[in-house]
Amino acid sequence: YNKAAALGLAYVNPRFKRRSYTLDEAVDECMFRLLDIVDPENVEAGPILKLEHEVRSVVKRDGSKYKSCPFDEIPECCVV
Repeated sequence: YNKAAALGLAYVNPRFKRRSYTLDEAVDECMFRLLDIVDPENVEAGPILKLEHEVRSVVKRDGSKYKSCPFDEIPECCVV
């Protein structure tokens, strides 16, 4: 979330109830959205693709597995 927000890419779709305007809200909601897909090394070139994409967390704030996580076990790299 932090990298997306720093690049101005975090997006809030008003038609959904679950909204993430901040990192804390993204962690609480276990997701955030992007609208523009860009090359992080050349952001100034603009979007490569304009597509709403929802990024979901593997874990909840308390460290337990999020209900829609497809993994049987939480990977070690997935830390809140």
